[in-house]
Amino acid sequence: MTVLAILCGVLGGFLIAWPLSIRRLSMAQRPQFSRGPWFRWGVLGLGVLLFLSGFGAALGRSPAWGAIALAGTLALGFLLLRHDSYAAMARILFDDYRDLRRENPQASDFDLFYSIVKCRRPRWNEDRIIEFCAGKDIQQLVLLLILSEYEVHPLNDMQLYERLKKKVEGLTRHP
Repeated sequence: MTVLAILCGVLGGFLIAWPLSIRRLSMAQRPQFSRGPWFRWGVLGLGVLLFLSGFGAALGRSPAWGAIALAGTLALGFLLLRHDSYAAMARILFDDYRDLRRENPQASDFDLFYSIVKCRRPRWNEDRIIEFCAGKDIQQLVLLLILSEYEVHPLNDMQLYERLKKKVEGLTRHP
């Protein structure tokens, strides 16, 4: 019975984390079913109910196993919600730039940007790549690549755009 209660609590933890992680996606990447209030509040409410009842029952039956399972679930949930694919992509792009700069100290920023964009978007024609790289610094290029990669439209996802902009600014200030 304790195992069933723990599984109920873990399922509740998943149902809590699922709508929260979907909400971090851009509007274009969110599944259609996740856009309604029933999903946001219904699934979240069901998750909280299952989480509390499952781990409450597990802690009542076996405090040691219930506490271990609760701690593990909370740790995994924290890691899941803390993972940010946007920041990871920004770090990768900035590292690519830094590595190219180290390997080619005489190259201009435009040449390095061109190389990064050509590698990321091999099907783009040269005119599009040049247009993408012209007149930008590394911060602007990283932000544009993230926006195009994850289909983030600033007008539709202003909060996400502002968060991404702050993350990229912070990353370029403190490499």
